[in-house]
Amino acid sequence: MQAEKWKKVKEILAEVLELEAHERQNYLNDSEISAEIRAEVQSLITFDKDSEDLMNLSAVEFTKDFFDEDEKNTIFGQNFGIYRVIGELGYGGMGAVYLAERTDGKFEQRVALKLLKREMNTAALRRRFQQEREILASLEHPNIARLLDAGTTDDNIPYIAMEYVEGLPIDDFCSKYELDLNSRLDLFKKVCTAVDFAHRNLIVHRDLKPSNILVTNDGNPKLLDFGISKILSNEFEQINSATVTNLGVMTPSYASPEQLQSKSVTTATDIYSLGVILYELLSGRRPFENKEYELKEIYKAVLEDEPMPPSAQIDTASKNFKKKINAKTEIKTTESAGINEENQNAFSNITNLISANVRGDLDNIILKALRKEPERRYSSAGNFAEDIQLHQKGLPISARPNTFTYLAGKFIKRNSVSVAAGGLVTTAIIGGIVSTLRQSRVAKAERRKAEKRFNDVRKLANSYLFDVYPEIENLEGSLKAREKILKNALEYLDSLSKEAGGDLELQCELARAYEKIGDVQGAIYISNLGDINSGLENYKKAQKLREEVYAEAPHDPEIKEDVAKNYHITAQTLMWNIDTAQAEGYFEKAIKIRRELIAENPSSANLRNRLAVLLSDYSSIYIFNIQNENAFDLLGESAILLREILKNHPDHFISQKAYPRVLRAYSRLKANVGDYEGALQDLDLSVFLTKKIIKKKPADYTLKRTSWLNDLGYCEVFVAMRDGQQIVSSGLKTVDFNLKTLEKEPDESFALFDLAISYYYIAFGYRLSNDPKLAVEYATKALEVISRLDEISPETIYYIRSFAIIETELAASFLMLEQTDKALNYLQNAVAKLEKAVAADHSVIGFQAELANTYRVLARVFDKKGERRKTLKFIDKSLAIISKLKSRNNLIYAERNLLEEIENEKANYELF
Repeated sequence: MQAEKWKKVKEILAEVLELEAHERQNYLNDSEISAEIRAEVQSLITFDKDSEDLMNLSAVEFTKDFFDEDEKNTIFGQNFGIYRVIGELGYGGMGAVYLAERTDGKFEQRVALKLLKREMNTAALRRRFQQEREILASLEHPNIARLLDAGTTDDNIPYIAMEYVEGLPIDDFCSKYELDLNSRLDLFKKVCTAVDFAHRNLIVHRDLKPSNILVTNDGNPKLLDFGISKILSNEFEQINSATVTNLGVMTPSYASPEQLQSKSVTTATDIYSLGVILYELLSGRRPFENKEYELKEIYKAVLEDEPMPPSAQIDTASKNFKKKINAKTEIKTTESAGINEENQNAFSNITNLISANVRGDLDNIILKALRKEPERRYSSAGNFAEDIQLHQKGLPISARPNTFTYLAGKFIKRNSVSVAAGGLVTTAIIGGIVSTLRQSRVAKAERRKAEKRFNDVRKLANSYLFDVYPEIENLEGSLKAREKILKNALEYLDSLSKEAGGDLELQCELARAYEKIGDVQGAIYISNLGDINSGLENYKKAQKLREEVYAEAPHDPEIKEDVAKNYHITAQTLMWNIDTAQAEGYFEKAIKIRRELIAENPSSANLRNRLAVLLSDYSSIYIFNIQNENAFDLLGESAILLREILKNHPDHFISQKAYPRVLRAYSRLKANVGDYEGALQDLDLSVFLTKKIIKKKPADYTLKRTSWLNDLGYCEVFVAMRDGQQIVSSGLKTVDFNLKTLEKEPDESFALFDLAISYYYIAFGYRLSNDPKLAVEYATKALEVISRLDEISPETIYYIRSFAIIETELAASFLMLEQTDKALNYLQNAVAKLEKAVAADHSVIGFQAELANTYRVLARVFDKKGERRKTLKFIDKSLAIISKLKSRNNLIYAERNLLEEIENEKANYELF
């Protein structure tokens, strides 16, 4: 509320508080004050029981303590968290809103700081303030003012820092810039989109009015003040609605009948308020503006009277305007009447917006939104906006019956040139419409049946996806059940997609089903069936749908979020399937969108977490390819983001889960560069943090696998250190987890792959410890397990590569046992597989190093067999690869002397 109005509120309040309680309402009814001021005064005298002591103060004491100008001035310059107050924006029953600026030096930023008055700091109002904070935190939309920060002062006074919107109330904006009819409608549709978003997040605003909708200089509306919003959940349904209303009275001029009667408030309440706002934008007056002088009258009108159509309202206003002008002049003609330019422009502006332009469709649209019965209004703000869009396109709207005259009129208006070509065409059109109407009556029942079937099937499919599936998503042993649920859902949605082309919401649902099927088939980091190629195929199907929706709504944050998620999982899958170039491309696209989302909502911990995880996953490409500098850059930013989140939000669970993931990546990277102590310290911290969060969700499979990954991380560091005994000791600890998983889920690909890697590391450790028999035993076990994955997905490059390095390890152990023929057989298979893997993507450094190692072992086998020519052939192949990798600085620290070692081996072969 503006300062001038607030002064008036103070004056009236001081007078009212001098009266007996039973006299106050009559005094307010008889006062010549605006509805807004009356509502504000009422809000201050109808607080709940927690505020009764305050209300018992005398008027002098109240105004002195509550509205003291000196106190207000002392707030200027004070710091609240990182914000310093520099001005005032408005006042309300709960407190005040100040203009504040950021002081921490990170960047310049102005905010609207909502501060609860010290005298209002009761338990009930603190709960209200906390509710508003939670509501705002859940609303991330470009047309809703964002919550940036929240906290409490040293003396426990809560405050909220919100996006500061520089703009005009929507009605003032339309008047100032003299917007034409379509521009006003376009602006209003954006408001409907924001309200619809809030409703879909189970939030009703309950106090929509022009002063709560500011429009920025670039024409972007921002919805403000969810101070008396209601969350539509079971918890809040149990609160007495009248009690909630007492804590923040709505503005009667824009209030719905059910609000004035203290009945249940639903999304239809906001639809009514939107109807009043549109009525005012198009006519310049509110439906019952002439009754607002007295509270009883406005209540009676809203509850009983039918509003005049806005076009008729404007006609009346225009006539009154002319009479007023004529009464002020003695000269009849406009040229000599002395009508000033401002009045003339105002009259022109009114007449441009009414009459034939508003009469008809827009009258009906607005009156439908203003119906007394909530169930007869628009079912959603989105449907309200859709009817306006249909009107603008000249198409039939839902707010009118499909009468012959109406349909014919719409057709002729859209096709006026063709219709004007001749009466025969007009006759044909009319005949066609008559025929259509007759047929429509016959088909109506069938259409209703089809629509019911469509909606029932859609509801069933979504129940599978969003009700049943999440309940079992992270449970062990649920893989087959998850696959069955998702296939059923996908079948239903696939059948619907053929019937509902252009339905963006259905496209989103279908995309989500494809993505979840892809997760079950071959997702990264969750249990799956190992069919990575099929998973990738479904991610691409979802991607096509996501991009089509994104093209239609490029600024919708939810749609952008869905596209970024799809790019992320696609990039991970391509990385796993060894398509580095494509994977990098999708990582970059995902990062771009994630940065945009954060720029739009910098305070969102969830958005910052998602970027952190994305950067960490992207670093895996560079860690595997020994591109250490790039990896350090990505992990550094990821770690900073997560530390900031956990500093400000210590209980942010998904960030608690993500941080160990970053620590493990750092551990691998540090092992690459020879910082083994640092690598082990990172793993120690990851283990400590993982144990803490597992206590919160002990049945979560992904958390259990995180613990397993920590154990495996130690193996990886000891492999880099070439410490055979430590490799064996650590590796043996990693076996049981996956064996138990496979007992419940025999086809779970992650468990199969993880178990194969555990056995491989143990075999490697035994060979380094000069125990080739045990090395052969565990390498054979690893080969048996990886063979099962090769059968499931024989073209997955990562499986092919893993198969090859296990065969190479087995061959090296057989070579130590002097069983050269067995060694040769495994090595020849390994060479064929690794050459295929390298050919699939030459940019994968790790594959080239592994191929060089296999060539080297093969040279040793041929040396044992006395085949000198083949020995030199394969040692040269190994030498060529390692020489190239060293020149590019693509060798890990443990391999820093590898080139010299191979050169020495070659020299020995040449000597003998």
